[in-house]
Amino acid sequence: MKHINMKTAFLGLSVLVSGLATVACSPENPRLTAPPVKYGVVPQQAAVSVKRTTPKVDILFVIDDSGSMDDEQAALSKNIDKFTESLANQSGIDFHIGAVAIWDTITYKDMKKDYAQGQLRRLKYPDGSPMPEGTEPFVSSQKDYDSELAQKGFKTSKEPGWLQVLRASLKVGTEAYNEKWETEHKGGPNYEEVFSPVKAALSEPMRSGANAGFRRADAHLVTIFITDADASVRNADGTAFDLSSGELADFLRAELGERYQDEVTAIGVLSRSTDDPKERDPSIRYASKGPTEAVNIQSFIRHFGGRWMGLRDKNYGVALGEMGRYVRSRTLNRPKVDLESIPEWGTIKVKLNGEALEPGDSGWLYDDSRNSIVITRDLQELGRPAQFELEYTQVTSAGLNAGRVSAP
Repeated sequence: MKHINMKTAFLGLSVLVSGLATVACSPENPRLTAPPVKYGVVPQQAAVSVKRTTPKVDILFVIDDSGSMDDEQAALSKNIDKFTESLANQSGIDFHIGAVAIWDTITYKDMKKDYAQGQLRRLKYPDGSPMPEGTEPFVSSQKDYDSELAQKGFKTSKEPGWLQVLRASLKVGTEAYNEKWETEHKGGPNYEEVFSPVKAALSEPMRSGANAGFRRADAHLVTIFITDADASVRNADGTAFDLSSGELADFLRAELGERYQDEVTAIGVLSRSTDDPKERDPSIRYASKGPTEAVNIQSFIRHFGGRWMGLRDKNYGVALGEMGRYVRSRTLNRPKVDLESIPEWGTIKVKLNGEALEPGDSGWLYDDSRNSIVITRDLQELGRPAQFELEYTQVTSAGLNAGRVSAP
């Protein structure tokens, strides 16, 4: 995916926005090529578009569903309010939160499973019972869970409904990867594949099928790995059976473009080498040079400049809260707003909470490779929810022919 030099692009754009006359480009300029088909037919008459939105984040929990993870899932559920506090309280961030389980394509690969690889887990009521089929399999800040829970007899006076649903839903339970699963409901994968469920969740057919609506193109993406094992990426003979950390990073680069590392946050809640051996998965319990940690997962997190914490840290809740604040800061760093149609050169106007922003490094920039607006204003010091209002005139056929187009 091609990206242009933003500062160069806006030398002309900022002048035009200030009110100077539109300047046509030469026929050889790539900006004069026809807009991509996905943006539709160029209209004959100018149409003004207005879009109002807030910063968005899509958070994907990748949870180990081994039998050894019951207590850890409970700890995550109990402390999840520490994580979401900075996202939900007065932040104005539009969030989606969903969970998938790790995978195992080797052990009992022919066993019928309740969920496909990368399929978001079904949401649950506070008592652990499943929500109705057809319910979106992710918690959304835009949905009224309070009313639904009230109809079912659940109280929402102490905690908002969405948080109660999230608490229950993060307890994904154990996937019984054994021949007695129908009666014992115990077990779990032997080879924990951590990266392949992420790719599957964000790819077709899951993306527009079972996971429809979860992933939004202009939302910051967060992956959170919860496991007492490491990502199993190689068989004993060296052959691969799961994605490596680099292969998952390459997938995200292909999806998001060369600036993908700015658009993804990676976090881990992982076993430490100092944990009691009995509390760590055999895959990282012993090694020739002593106890190891989840080095493959850490490699992926490190690639994105992310962070990880201990799965059994004494200050677990405090550390999880710090992770939530980290996600908030990343979400508010240069958020993007995709446009539904191509704007005419010089017609873009951007407001933040009613205040006009100027194009540039402290206001906004236009990314013509994605037809989106990048908010460059520092939102960390705003002190209140950020609401954007974008107004622009869709380029017309005449404007296109005259060179008044803001995108290739």
